[in-house]
Amino acid sequence: MNITLETIDARTSVRSYSGSALRSDDRRRIESAIAASGPCPFGGRPRFSLVEPGVSDDVASGRVGTYGVIKNAPAFVVGAIRTAPYAFADFGYALEGVVLAAAAEGLGTCWLAGTFDRSGVTGKLRLNDGELVPAVTPIGEPAERRTLVDSAMRALAGSKKRKPWSELFFDSGWDRPLTEGGAGPWARVLGAVRAGPSASNKQPWRVVRTGSEAEPGFHLFLDEDKSYNSAIRGVRVQEIDIGIAMRHFEAAARALGLPGAWTRLDVPPVSYDDPLLYYSSWVTR
Repeated sequence: MNITLETIDARTSVRSYSGSALRSDDRRRIESAIAASGPCPFGGRPRFSLVEPGVSDDVASGRVGTYGVIKNAPAFVVGAIRTAPYAFADFGYALEGVVLAAAAEGLGTCWLAGTFDRSGVTGKLRLNDGELVPAVTPIGEPAERRTLVDSAMRALAGSKKRKPWSELFFDSGWDRPLTEGGAGPWARVLGAVRAGPSASNKQPWRVVRTGSEAEPGFHLFLDEDKSYNSAIRGVRVQEIDIGIAMRHFEAAARALGLPGAWTRLDVPPVSYDDPLLYYSSWVTR
């Protein structure tokens, strides 16, 4: 799945849709993106289905209830994963791959973790033991104009606002912010992380760079809001955000031809205190 930096930059949350059914080519590309969404960094295996009203499939047909937040979406990508350590990060990583593939085709999406009828989706997916539904996304052609609900939701979430670099990225330790100029060729990769969607736009990811300029390492942490992270029963919603950040980092690095891969180190490379949690490292050597 080749994603460009332009696709990452262009992706935005869409809550208002034209209502036009997915074209057969779009449907085929989304199903291909679902098939290619793994393997996931922590070994989880989320499964997804494309659900379209009135279109027969192997799950069920019918609309996914969104409490009025989403208007005229012709389809949804719904997914489930078996609960395990870091499972929600894997889910976020995989579904964001589908989201970026949709953006590359000019289709709109919007992450929904708390504003959809979870019981209805559970019935559509026929969950196995230990599985749950962390999130879904509508998918389709964006409407020409946003609805008032869409505009209000964007304003409430502060969708256009992003934390400054000095709060997100650090050099060798937490007392030294990493600047865009200091990040060198990795600045655009970190910019792609900064541009990623997150629940309520809290942007909970933090990245520390270590190593040399020739062989840097980038270490991903969650700055956890514990009450928010446990607000949806059984779902660590901010861990989903970590998976989204991992997908954006990886996609941008691949687009720029930069080396490396995600790996979880046995010993975190920098010390940290609560509420920070270490997740993974992008290792370039």
